[in-house]
Amino acid sequence: MVSSWTLVAYRTPTEPSTTRVAVWRALHRMGALYLGPSVCLVPAALADGTLLERLRARVEAAGGSLAALEDVRFGPEAEAELRRRYNAARAAEYAEIVEQAEAVVAELEREGRRNKFTFAEVEENEAGLAKLRRWLRRVSVRDLFGCGARQEAEAAVEGAARRLAVFVDEAIVREAEGASTAEAGIFDLRIGDPGR
Repeated sequence: MVSSWTLVAYRTPTEPSTTRVAVWRALHRMGALYLGPSVCLVPAALADGTLLERLRARVEAAGGSLAALEDVRFGPEAEAELRRRYNAARAAEYAEIVEQAEAVVAELEREGRRNKFTFAEVEENEAGLAKLRRWLRRVSVRDLFGCGARQEAEAAVEGAARRLAVFVDEAIVREAEGASTAEAGIFDLRIGDPGR
């Protein structure tokens, strides 16, 4: 049950905040579990040494410091608590993905009620769904300890994909009907007015 972690501690200037924010984002994307301000643990399996070196160089160029201590291990009780907190962070990410997938479905239903089956709506929602799928993949990579919320997030994203497929089919049908009506109108105009 004991796993290996990389302990990262850094100090960045408060102003400008760009370096501090960039490091915080990069470490979170790597799967960091923050223990306090500017101190976190990254599972060794996700600790990207090259990225950590780039972060160290960026922080030092801004006048700060970053240290990474590899192969840090904890006793069984501490390890269990770290995994619990780590899984809680993944569960929160998965919950946000579910919420965003539900928002895509709600948007499709709202636009459907308004008969707004347009290519623009299709494209907008395809982009939103692609973003959700990328996000789900990133969180799944960080889900090292089997958080348990992954299946719900996957089901929500696939549910949104199925709802979008129905919306796209309806948009295609509506566009074809509109094009047929427009063609018939133009044809009728040409037949009815030989001077054109």
